[in-house]
Amino acid sequence: MLTCLNSSAFAALTRSAFFARKRTYDQPNWFGVGLAFTTSAALWAFLFKQHNEDVMEYERRKQERQHKCTGCS
Repeated sequence: MLTCLNSSAFAALTRSAFFARKRTYDQPNWFGVGLAFTTSAALWAFLFKQHNEDVMEYERRKQERQHKCTGCS
């Protein structure tokens, strides 16, 4: 009869891979904070680099389209 057991006795009978604990806000996880900011900065740097390369490629192709020389191959 599972309904007779109170919640603490039921919790003792079950196993969990995860457990909850109170957060300590006086000691932040600096590794996690640094990892998050570093990842964000790296992604933004890659975005700006990729954007600049795309703009340069766009300008190059635009110049090629406007070039109407018959002596070129």
